Amino acid sequence: MIWLEAKITTTQAGAERLAGELLRLGVAGWQQESAPELRAYLNDPQAPFDYADAALAASAEGEGVTLTLYLAEDEQGAGIIAALEDLLPRLKQADAAGAWGELTLAVRRRNSEEWEDNWKQYYKPFKIGQRLVVCPSWEEYAPAAGEKLLLIEPGGSFGTGQHYTTRLCLELLEQFLPPSAKLLDLGCGTGILSIGALHLGADMAVGVDIEEHAARAAAENAARNGYAAPQYRALWGDILADETLPPKLLGYAAGGGYDIITVNIVADVIMAMSGLFAGLLAGAGLVIASGVIDSRRAEVLQTMRGQGYDLLAEREENGWCAFAFRLAEKEA
Repeated sequence: MIWLEAKITTTQAGAERLAGELLRLGVAGWQQESAPELRAYLNDPQAPFDYADAALAASAEGEGVTLTLYLAEDEQGAGIIAALEDLLPRLKQADAAGAWGELTLAVRRRNSEEWEDNWKQYYKPFKIGQRLVVCPSWEEYAPAAGEKLLLIEPGGSFGTGQHYTTRLCLELLEQFLPPSAKLLDLGCGTGILSIGALHLGADMAVGVDIEEHAARAAAENAARNGYAAPQYRALWGDILADETLPPKLLGYAAGGGYDIITVNIVADVIMAMSGLFAGLLAGAGLVIASGVIDSRRAEVLQTMRGQGYDLLAEREENGWCAFAFRLAEKEA
């Protein structure tokens, strides 16, 4: 199949600004490559890779961030490209301080056979926290005593465990997950957080994603790890737009709501969702939120505190922040 590959050159701050614009254009997923993050990864002696070729090493130079979109070569794809060609110069003009970088767009036609499996050679088993070992479904790994093997097939969805935001969430889950918890994962992607929670002792988990293929990938990954309904469910829907979705989710919790919500998306979406969390939680429930760049940290904290949450813990790595919040006990 032929795709349009669109690459936007920006910065970390620009990537956060562009995330909302891309969602408004109907782009639900993209690949984000940060030169500083990749450089740190390549220099990490414990990173799960065997070899970095010249092209990969070149991608680690500088301070830029590249957003890569793959769009169908059809009228809709062409429309998104045209919208980006109009949007980026306007953003560049508005960015007097130059915080958003070059904001350039490069487009080329690609055959899916050229790239769809090449990335797998860099994705190897690796450990997160004290117990979880994330392993791609095509690799073999013999877990040591006490390790829990989390099998993941990305299927085009976000959540391999390699990005800082996912790792930070899983570490906070390991620290704060209540025994026998009911967990709701909003923006579940591959299901890595919700399936990881089951491995760590949760009784049941529900994953929700705005993309149908992500919900399908999450359900398939749950099955790979031995979980099926009613212990694990994956739904497709937009909780901000579909008023029928929250009652459906509460029905799955069957007993007053969820003990913990995970949300690993972007700052704007976390803040937009924040008013819904309390209605989905049981009692003094927990929210673990990630996907927030450090420049948006204060906004997210202010929003969550305004919704009645106390900050229990915060983790930061390479400019990305993750938080554990607790909701004040609901009145009877």
